[in-house]
Amino acid sequence: MVRKLKVRSLAFFVLAGLGLVTAWIFNGIAVMNNQDYIKAWFGTAVDWVLSVDLLIVAIAAAIFMIYEGKRLGLKRVWLYIALSSVTAMAFTFPLFLAMRDRKLIEQRLAGGKLERFEFDGHLVDIWVPKDVNPKTSVLVMHDGRNIFDEQDSFTGKTWEVLSALRDEVRSPAPIVVAVWGKSDETRIRELSPEQIVREDVEFFWRNLPDSYRATGTEPFGDSYVSLLADAIVPFVLERYGVEHSIDRTAVMGASMGGLISMYALGQRPDVFGTAICFSTHWVFGEDRMVRGLIDQLPQPGQHRVWTDSGTIELDQYYPPFHNLAAETLMAKGYLPGDQLVTSIYPNTGHHESYWARRVAEALNWWLRSGPRT
Repeated sequence: MVRKLKVRSLAFFVLAGLGLVTAWIFNGIAVMNNQDYIKAWFGTAVDWVLSVDLLIVAIAAAIFMIYEGKRLGLKRVWLYIALSSVTAMAFTFPLFLAMRDRKLIEQRLAGGKLERFEFDGHLVDIWVPKDVNPKTSVLVMHDGRNIFDEQDSFTGKTWEVLSALRDEVRSPAPIVVAVWGKSDETRIRELSPEQIVREDVEFFWRNLPDSYRATGTEPFGDSYVSLLADAIVPFVLERYGVEHSIDRTAVMGASMGGLISMYALGQRPDVFGTAICFSTHWVFGEDRMVRGLIDQLPQPGQHRVWTDSGTIELDQYYPPFHNLAAETLMAKGYLPGDQLVTSIYPNTGHHESYWARRVAEALNWWLRSGPRT
């Protein structure tokens, strides 16, 4: 959607430029030839039709500009209307529409900016808040195509992270790093907790359709975690002048992204302090995945875990393993509250539209808590 708005705003700027140039050219010709505007506008029935038509359109445009400008918080909208009297509505109205689209882009980007890079065949979209300082937090998210733009998303929906940061999260916004997978076909392999899955690859793949095996079954989650921890996070810290702290660095994902988030916390506790896992895909290995993932987690204290589940669609199979995970995490010493969240969300399923409903809650939980001791 942002890309569409950028293209559309450019088109409106071009139209505004044409409107300004043509208005001045033909106005100049009319003035030099001492032509009578009143007679030209209302000289014949055809002139009346065109002039009244233009007048009604201009009034409608002025009303639209006033109310739309107020709704979006655009400043000095009256200037567009005033300029119309000395230039042309063909200039000021497209100009207003272009500035309106720029305001919509600003709102969709929550006042920040979005940059795109590539690391080892992975596109990485990085959203940077307006105010960045050395203490700014960093959030790394998987399945990056589904994070910011509906046009990119596999399902046509996003996590609405920026909407949450703009409207519901009161803490200073983090830098959000959305890492695309290398390919859809290798997603499961890349997001597999490698050292756990390698113990018995066929066992972990037994509940998956044969069609998912097209590119093989060998996991390579370790190289993916290394990409995040050793390449992407250091790049973000250096580029935006942020000081690293595990208290301010989180990794977040859903489904297989939930598994790899918890795995990344265990494998690189020196980089990540919090794992936020939505609809954690425990059926990929069931009890063995639960115990394997939690066994490799660091001891609680400075590290924290959010893992949740829905109750419908694919999520209907999660609660037994989710409950086991909650019990095992608490047995390891993770205390519910600041260190651990294990919520179940009734009547929610396995989709970005459901995850978007609770993303603000998870971000507030992470961002509002101070350093752990």
